[in-house]
Amino acid sequence: MLRSFNTTVSWSLNPVMRKSWLRKALPVFAVLVASNIVVNTYQSLHDFRAADQQAAQRLDVQTSLIQRLVEDRLRDLNGMMAVTRTLIDADNLTDKSLHDVTDTLKESLGDASIAVFDGSARLIAGSRTGIRNEISNFTTILDTVRAAPATHLWLPVVWRQSGALVVAEGHRNRAGKFDAIAVYLIPLEQHLLEGVKLVNGTAIILSDSEHRVIARYPRYSGLAIGHELVEDNAARQGPIPGTHYARWSFDPTERLVATRRIVLGPAAGYWTLDVGYAVSGYRDSLRNSMYINLAGTTLLLLMLAGGVLLIQREHRLHDRIEGFAGTVLTIVQNMPTPVTIVDIKTENIVLANEALLALFGAVAGKGQPFSRLFVDAGSWTRVREVVTDEPVPLLTRDGIRHMLVHCTRLRTGDKGDEPDSLLVTLVDITHQHQLLKQLRTEADFDALTGLANRRYFAKAAEKAVEHARRHHRPLSVLALDLDFFKRVNDTWGHAAGDRVLQVTARSFENALREDDLAARLGGEEFAAILLDTDLEQARTIAERIRIAVQDTPISLESGATVSQTLSIGIALYDEKESDLSATQERADAALYAAKNHGRNCVQIWVPDTTSPLNER
Repeated sequence: MLRSFNTTVSWSLNPVMRKSWLRKALPVFAVLVASNIVVNTYQSLHDFRAADQQAAQRLDVQTSLIQRLVEDRLRDLNGMMAVTRTLIDADNLTDKSLHDVTDTLKESLGDASIAVFDGSARLIAGSRTGIRNEISNFTTILDTVRAAPATHLWLPVVWRQSGALVVAEGHRNRAGKFDAIAVYLIPLEQHLLEGVKLVNGTAIILSDSEHRVIARYPRYSGLAIGHELVEDNAARQGPIPGTHYARWSFDPTERLVATRRIVLGPAAGYWTLDVGYAVSGYRDSLRNSMYINLAGTTLLLLMLAGGVLLIQREHRLHDRIEGFAGTVLTIVQNMPTPVTIVDIKTENIVLANEALLALFGAVAGKGQPFSRLFVDAGSWTRVREVVTDEPVPLLTRDGIRHMLVHCTRLRTGDKGDEPDSLLVTLVDITHQHQLLKQLRTEADFDALTGLANRRYFAKAAEKAVEHARRHHRPLSVLALDLDFFKRVNDTWGHAAGDRVLQVTARSFENALREDDLAARLGGEEFAAILLDTDLEQARTIAERIRIAVQDTPISLESGATVSQTLSIGIALYDEKESDLSATQERADAALYAAKNHGRNCVQIWVPDTTSPLNER
């Protein structure tokens, strides 16, 4: 033991006597950190450009889609105007005919209106009444067309708090005489974006050739219909042709904007469609990624600084290891039980006394992972973090032994340093554990069937309710009872009855899922708790149990073979209830209903009714 310890101390001191590997590796690490900074910077710039490019392409597609929608509405408007001219030429102009025209195009143009006036501005016909009062400066519009009948007037107006378009044109009869004025009111802003799914942060401006706003989205408080837009001289070229970066005078948000020109015709000029994405909207995720890269780079710089500090403290390492050696030697020499020193960082065995080596063999040697001694490696993680008096199974040369594991943290350096080792002692309590396990088994499980008894069922019910309420998951309960079981006892005797109970319990438990609990509550009464299970799933499981029991022949000691059936009631737990008692009562009620329905069937208790339903 002493020789092994001295060898370990010598091995620990050798790195101190040589030039530290950290001192050799630090320049290389510094180069790697610098390279990482360069690569991350380049990657971030590349990601921003790629995001701009992708956003511009998506914006271009969406702008084209909106352009087509506007053009479709303009075509429908031109069709409306053509039909109106035809009605005027045919002298077939009535309120109804104009209403029919607007009603036909309502899906495209919304609540559009048409009004036709004679050369003296008197109303001839209208699709609805009151259009003259709904449009401001209406008289001015009529006077403008009367003064120049060849004029096609396209004017943005506010109608019902939304942007609308007024189109007015003069009409000449076959003799060339000016005889009518047609006025069209189109609620363009109300229906402009119907059916279009916009990206969050999208803004849209539709303006005419005189830079007056015709429609806008969203409805900026500082941007009124008819407002004349101011050109942004600070706009920058965008990632693809037809796009640019801009800040509108009424909106301080920087946007990536795509522009389209919509030609109306020789007389009416053109419209301009501007669709913009908020730059911050699609760059936020990249900024988060950049911040993460920056945090990673900062961490590397901190690690580099830590390496420098470690080198500066290298000369103190020798004294620390000597102190560690003296402490460990004192502890190990005075421990009468299996004991080991485990490195906290690597979790490998540094030292092991003879008692430990005799108990576990080579797997407990120096440098071996201490977790290999445990049946479940996760047990080591638990006992090293939390002090517990519960025994843990370990794999010894003689098989599995249950032991108490005590961990004591050791500080082998200066008082200000954190503990870097664990002193682990093992106490074998296998005999006591077996006695305790036997006592617990007798208290919680039915001796005849091996299923959980009523006491264990009650404890499991509390945990099941807690799980269902905490996670808001369904919870079902089965109530089971053997059919005509008294006849078995009366006919074949109680030994045969016990045999039937054992076989039925085994079939019952095998038909359940791994997380389900089967219990015998007494006599021929059984129950089951089904976690995360709704009524439909519970019905399927109950049917599986019923069929499994029904199809399992039971051989008796007398040589006879009998068949057994059972009836099952199902109930669903209500989160408003504090325990499963009410649910069990409902399941029992469903079970009694199953008995009344001829037995060997499944009944579900439905909360909304006063009686359970047969779900067989």
